[in-house]
Amino acid sequence: MRGLFLLWLPLAVSFELMMLEGPAFQGVMGRLPSPALNLAAWGLAMGVSLLIESPVIMLLGTAVALARDAESFAELRRFMLTLCAGCTAVTALVAFTPLYDLVARGIMGQPDDIVAAARPALQSMLFWSAAIGWRRFYQGVLVSHGHTRWVTYGTVVRLVAAVGTAVGLMLWGRLTGVRVAALAIMAAVVSEAIMTTLFARPIVRREVLTLHRADPRPLTQGAIWRYHLPLAATSMLALVTGPMTAAALARLPDPRAALAAWPVAFMALLVIRGGAMAYQEITVSQARVAGAPPVLRAFAWWLGWGCTALTLALVATPMLSLYLRSVVHVPAELHGLVRLAVLLGVALPLLTALGSWVRGLLMASGKTTDVYRAMVVGLACHAALLAAGVALRLPAMWVASAAMTAAAATEFAVLASRARRG
Repeated sequence: MRGLFLLWLPLAVSFELMMLEGPAFQGVMGRLPSPALNLAAWGLAMGVSLLIESPVIMLLGTAVALARDAESFAELRRFMLTLCAGCTAVTALVAFTPLYDLVARGIMGQPDDIVAAARPALQSMLFWSAAIGWRRFYQGVLVSHGHTRWVTYGTVVRLVAAVGTAVGLMLWGRLTGVRVAALAIMAAVVSEAIMTTLFARPIVRREVLTLHRADPRPLTQGAIWRYHLPLAATSMLALVTGPMTAAALARLPDPRAALAAWPVAFMALLVIRGGAMAYQEITVSQARVAGAPPVLRAFAWWLGWGCTALTLALVATPMLSLYLRSVVHVPAELHGLVRLAVLLGVALPLLTALGSWVRGLLMASGKTTDVYRAMVVGLACHAALLAAGVALRLPAMWVASAAMTAAAATEFAVLASRARRG
């Protein structure tokens, strides 16, 4: 447990530092004109960007599992560059053509003022996916070879760049809040990608390029695609829930308040779950170690219950009010909605930790298709509950938070069933 904790901690700190960007940007937007409009527009821009980025998110896990020697590193790097180029082309197509209006207005049903405010931000994030993919590939190499602390150092640089850029642009005062957030997050991801590459290069030379493949079968682009494609599809389906939830909230009573409050509540839950999300890659890297499975299982439960206790403490004490009032500067009329959404999502941290554990086990054994199938079932549950909430005209935060929690529970149940069969 101690060794696992020491391996997990730097990666967890990295995830938590990365999650702090969201509150920082929300705090900046809360101090600029039209905070509710800019919060909602940022939710739209990030939802679309994350969906486009989804194929590269699991590059970290793929690199942890496959980047073991000189040959596999070269093939994976080539694969990463192809994937990043494709995601950048899709971003350009959506951000700079009429396809944006079709997605934002036609499919997601967003109000016109939110759509107009979000588009310049999306255009500013043209190379977002490429920077993320490059960084996650090299982070995967670092994690695979046990150098998780360098991941943390890279994220510290990212957070400093994000906050520094956001505060500087806020003080300049010539851009909208959502544009400030977009430019700040681009400065952050590019800085982290550069630093992670610099940290990884000597390790690659010393510990990766000196090793040659023991398996006589070469790692081909086709083999990498077969491993990664179910994971990319899993990420894409997971991130569909963001635009899907926004589309549901836009069709419920008081959509502007709901669309402004939900990103704040979602970000608070995301920050609390950061350490649990980091556990997936640790499980992938350690699953094959002798005697590891029972320790991995126990650690997942302890981690999940700890994060859940933190969520309860946030809601049950003045901490959340202090955070909303003094940190992110959310308008007072949104506080009740945010509090309700966080309370309804109290089980999410536990489900996230358990899901990361079982998903990591399946990835380590090469069963990425099972990971994808579990996400399909979870997404179907999520979509059905959102549709039911819209049809019944239920309160917006109940619909958003309860649907996300129920979908996570469903996905975990399917993952656990697949893992027991294996």
